Amino acid sequence: MLRVMPKASDKKEKLIESAGKLFHQVGFNQTSIADIAEDSGVPLGNVHYYFKTKADLISEVLDNRKKSIESWFEEFEKLPNPKDRLVGMLGDMEKMKHKVVKYGCPVGSLCQELDKERMPVAKQADGLIKIQLKWVIAQFRELRKKDAEELGLHWMSSIHGTALMANALKDSKVIDSEIARLKSWIKKI
Repeated sequence: MLRVMPKASDKKEKLIESAGKLFHQVGFNQTSIADIAEDSGVPLGNVHYYFKTKADLISEVLDNRKKSIESWFEEFEKLPNPKDRLVGMLGDMEKMKHKVVKYGCPVGSLCQELDKERMPVAKQADGLIKIQLKWVIAQFRELRKKDAEELGLHWMSSIHGTALMANALKDSKVIDSEIARLKSWIKKI
């Protein structure tokens, strides 16, 4: 039987996808290049063809997450008003709650780990949180809230704090409860 070899770009994408998954599930420091190669199905010897270092790979993972966040917000922008957009953000949190309970927030936990290691890509990771915060503040500005920055920070702190607590307690009810509270709050403002 003839086996079709994946294109080079497919291999690179598989490596980025596997790295992102493993960095979330296991942690950056605990994930080896061999783990990523095995998970992706790309031979270990080929990994360095695409990524010279693990730092190069994490940088690509972070770029990929940035693009995902930006396209996520583009989809939310199709909703008619800022309240619906913010509630939509909560809906996506609800969809991934079981992964958050098991592994933590895919963005927040990586930011913390990279910051502790003082890795040069830590600023790139922190930028993902800043993109989210900027978008949330824009929603509160569109609602004509004078304290949009404070409300945005409160919103993001609630979401990321909830992810941390749900992971630490291994309890999805923490997420359910906070989502219900935030939905109620956003409807009232």
